[in-house]
Amino acid sequence: MGKRFTDTDKWTKQWFGDLSIRNKVLWLYCCDACNAAGIADFSSKFFSVAVGFPVKKETLDKAFGDRIVWLESSKFFIPSFIEFQYGQLTEACKPHKPIIKELEKLELLVMENGKGTVRVLKGYSKGINTLEEKEKEQEQEKETKGVEGEKEPFADFWAVYPKQRIGNKDKARAAFQQAVKRSGKTPQEITAKAVEYAASEEVARGFAKGAQAWLNDDRFLRNYAPAKTSGAALAAAREAGTAKIDEIFGGSK
Repeated sequence: MGKRFTDTDKWTKQWFGDLSIRNKVLWLYCCDACNAAGIADFSSKFFSVAVGFPVKKETLDKAFGDRIVWLESSKFFIPSFIEFQYGQLTEACKPHKPIIKELEKLELLVMENGKGTVRVLKGYSKGINTLEEKEKEQEQEKETKGVEGEKEPFADFWAVYPKQRIGNKDKARAAFQQAVKRSGKTPQEITAKAVEYAASEEVARGFAKGAQAWLNDDRFLRNYAPAKTSGAALAAAREAGTAKIDEIFGGSK
């Protein structure tokens, strides 16, 4: 990462103000992660470690929309980066030349009379159908169909299990299969317990176990009473927590 200007006006712009605190931090990191041409290599693991919370490609898409343009599954471009950092790119400006060269190579810049205009191809806006995306589609198809074309039992379990800290899907699937063999319980019985657990006080208070750990600990053999904590109480607690975060990080006194 090199040194660059930062847009102090972003704090007064509505789109930025509407972002959650996490997404504000994520946007700042995206801008810092870019090279001089506004292009950044994306790694879910690296980005997650850098900002302190899970980040996937879908996280960026949902938070920033077309403010980020995917060049491939592991590389994105921020169009506004160029205009803010350099204004009008011109061949007459020596520092601009390597930027122009890189953007032209990726067909992201149109030069006319020695001046450059950022151009984003339609194909880029929706991303590229990569091998990774194809494998994801195949995995989803595999989950919903068993050997004889029937729905895989694990898919039902995964759909109802609490999403707070659900964890790794492949590891959970393996744990689910082992739990069925080890306990003698049917997949449907374990899934029914997951439904019961999802409505429990533990989950209502935000302390759900990861799916893999829940299965490995044989927690599907327990009984779970419905939550006593009301949705209104939880909403009030969340609102109070959000207000406290705003007080700490928003500078309110």
